[in-house]
Amino acid sequence: MKRNWKKCSVHSIKVISLCMLSLFLFGSFGCAQDKPIVFDYASQPEEFVVKLKPNQKYTIIRGKEQFPFSLTLKNDGFLDNGTSHLIWNKIDRKARMLRAKERVPYLIHADGKDFLYIYGDKYGDLNFIELSDTNSVRGSDNAMLHFYEEPKDPKSLPVRIGIPVLGHAAAELRYHVGKLGRPVPNEPEGYRYCTEADRKQKFVTTKECRVLVFASKDATEGKEENLPAGSVFTKLRCSGRENTDLQLEDGRVFRVTERYLFSEPDPVMDVTDLAGKRFEYKRLDK
Repeated sequence: MKRNWKKCSVHSIKVISLCMLSLFLFGSFGCAQDKPIVFDYASQPEEFVVKLKPNQKYTIIRGKEQFPFSLTLKNDGFLDNGTSHLIWNKIDRKARMLRAKERVPYLIHADGKDFLYIYGDKYGDLNFIELSDTNSVRGSDNAMLHFYEEPKDPKSLPVRIGIPVLGHAAAELRYHVGKLGRPVPNEPEGYRYCTEADRKQKFVTTKECRVLVFASKDATEGKEENLPAGSVFTKLRCSGRENTDLQLEDGRVFRVTERYLFSEPDPVMDVTDLAGKRFEYKRLDK
């Protein structure tokens, strides 16, 4: 009996020692995982855009000061709802956010100020925030846009937006970081050209129409003409709120008017010629 008790004691001591060792190793590993990543502004250009990791702790070194930064993004398990938790210097802010877990943070430094873009590529969701050094957030809003490549320059953000050219199309533009972080087009006026992908599909008119025709896409003045049925064209661009320009196979450009009549569940598109008649066309099989 005495020998059995000794064996049990030795076994118990071994088990306790193993547990303590595991606890120590696990704790050390956990601490290593929680160790903040140092992000030093001195390693970056004067103005920068840097893609960071969500749910990761950082230590920001900015000149002579340093402070914590982290952005925790998680879904709450109900539909697309989620939450964001921002730590930046003295800011400690929680907010509701759609599709939170599908987003990534971009830290931007421009015009001597810091901004945070919380971006979701799948849906084009973007929340932008100006980061202050107090306990407040200056401005927080959202926009629907996509980056068609990784942004690197706050003054030249590669943005893809939706435009109306015979329905849904896309244009690729350059934006800059504006007031309170809002992305602003570098060229606010003028044409919005369709992407090359949108311009590959061919269409054909199915009825004669009265349109404004330009000799080329660079021409500034056009003249009214009757465009015959059977004219093959592709999508080109839009300008203003209603002008849609389409390009013929010979390089000439003609203009129609495109409006959206909002209804449920989807908006109804209304395209007319200069005579106010419906512009009739169909997709041409490749």
